[in-house]
Amino acid sequence: MRKVILFIIFFILVIAIFGYYQAESGLTLIGRYFSPSDQSSKADAIVVVSGSNERFTHALSLYKEGFAPKLIFSGAASEGPTSNAKAWKIAAIKEGVPEADIITEEKATNTYENAAFSKGIILDKKFKQIILVSSPYHQRRAYESFKEVLKEHDITIQNNPATSSFWKADNWWQSKLGMQTTTSEAAKIIWLKSNIPNVL
Repeated sequence: MRKVILFIIFFILVIAIFGYYQAESGLTLIGRYFSPSDQSSKADAIVVVSGSNERFTHALSLYKEGFAPKLIFSGAASEGPTSNAKAWKIAAIKEGVPEADIITEEKATNTYENAAFSKGIILDKKFKQIILVSSPYHQRRAYESFKEVLKEHDITIQNNPATSSFWKADNWWQSKLGMQTTTSEAAKIIWLKSNIPNVL
């Protein structure tokens, strides 16, 4: 009888451990969906969606590594008279980037507008390949927005998300902020897919 009980306990533990790792694997897949990342190659420009400075730092690194000769900073002012795009331009120049290599888009107030207003620059400059930089949790939404506005044009979008201090694909569910951020992004992606870009 004791052996039967021990076997049952062992069996339950095996099932529990299997279920745990299956859940972990599924949650990691969700994280990877939100943060698509491509093998980057040379492009015409690096497009950076305004937000955390981690995005700026990552884009600057890609530029200095020679992945693209131009930087496009997109984003209006979150507060004050200076737009996010202009603030990053000033910072990039201080880091040694020639002003001629920087293009700013200063009207966008949301993700869809980042894409819509950057589209004019991309087409005007005849860029055919861009590297898109955002935060990992936001990369999918940024990509879907740019893909939507550029769908009628032969332009390749490479995903290259920055790192995040609080969100990673393989552990986003382990913090309250990570859970809240992922839930919020999921809702906004659904809205985007429902052709309601103005809510993004």
